[in-house]
Amino acid sequence: MAYFANRGVYVIGTDVNPSTVQSINSGNVLIPNLERWLGFEIKPLVREGLIRATESWKDLLAEDIRVHLIAVPTERGGEPWNDPTIDVATKLSQRTPTAKRPDLIIVESTLTPGTLDNVVARTLQQKDRKVGFEYLVGVAPRRDWFESPEKNLKSLKRVIGGTTPETTEAMRRVLGLVCDNLIEATDHHVVEIVKSVENSILHVCSVYAMQLSRAYPHINVCEVLRLASTHWRIPLYYPSVGTGGYCVPVSTKYVKSGAACPEALGIADETINYDVNQPIFIADLIGKKAGGSIGILGLAYKRDLKVHTLSPTIRIVERLRNLGKDVRVHDPFYTREEVLNIAGTETFQYPYELKAFGGLIIVPSHTLYERTPRRTLFENLRRGQVILDNLGTWERWRTDFLEIGINYHRVGDRDWCTG
Repeated sequence: MAYFANRGVYVIGTDVNPSTVQSINSGNVLIPNLERWLGFEIKPLVREGLIRATESWKDLLAEDIRVHLIAVPTERGGEPWNDPTIDVATKLSQRTPTAKRPDLIIVESTLTPGTLDNVVARTLQQKDRKVGFEYLVGVAPRRDWFESPEKNLKSLKRVIGGTTPETTEAMRRVLGLVCDNLIEATDHHVVEIVKSVENSILHVCSVYAMQLSRAYPHINVCEVLRLASTHWRIPLYYPSVGTGGYCVPVSTKYVKSGAACPEALGIADETINYDVNQPIFIADLIGKKAGGSIGILGLAYKRDLKVHTLSPTIRIVERLRNLGKDVRVHDPFYTREEVLNIAGTETFQYPYELKAFGGLIIVPSHTLYERTPRRTLFENLRRGQVILDNLGTWERWRTDFLEIGINYHRVGDRDWCTG
């Protein structure tokens, strides 16, 4: 919405959450740090009437609205889920477009292969709407990387594909207003699977890094992987406490559930099962190593982003509570009530209550944690604590931790899961 509005295009969005609608109409950005990624402010666009949100989906059926972008959730509880997609397609089918001025529907959500034909197109056709004539339907999955302002909607490469060549051309004209790097696929079947495959490749490699770190506990696997990545064909992967977010943990399930021969994807089952169990392994490890209560830094799955979908923190907390451990969670982007509702446990003050814990786990490397002054941090830690650092947020102080008797390890370094 923001990018189109910034190009002078009138945009209206709908959401079932009243607070989301209210926030957008007041010009507030719901996701912290999003304006830094966008590179421009939202409020002027709202004041000029270029952006409007509504709870009434019927407002989107107005005659002058010819382009519809579907960006609904397609997972629930870590499994592919088509109900919102069916709901939106059913609502859009109530329009009365004409073949002379067909509507363009672009699905931005990650899809199980086959969904565009079997769910979106079929739902429209059940209402006697002709795909390719009254409706042009295509897929253009979003690629977001909120950590870097240089990697934004305008600059990132984006794959597009429609059910007809005319649809792909229409998508190119519309999305070309806000995206500089559009790549056209031969058809929608190809582009529909691209997002799932690219994320499942990340998923498989991330899990392999986890496995290596547990298979070779007496070797610094983080260093091994860093050196391996100096080869021009190998990206850098690190072991972790588990993957999280909307895309990567579910991507392998999307790929497998849409496959004509799912039995050929044995690596998918191994990846899914290992990733689900990694937070349990982490919880058992810290529970065994650390005496007393456990503090977890970060409810979100990713740095400086208020998104907790499938965050490994949630599974770690659940396991620790089942083990009878007192566990609390801090995240600068979440209130006490939010932490309690999402993770089922209390929060604590950072960094002033760090001494209360026998063990600490740092999950996302939030800027707050990374930039805590050394003196402030060490004044609030104590001898005998165990710190397990997911991504090396405090790795630069490894020697200092050792000198004052703190057992610090980054996931995947030497002896991180032994003793």
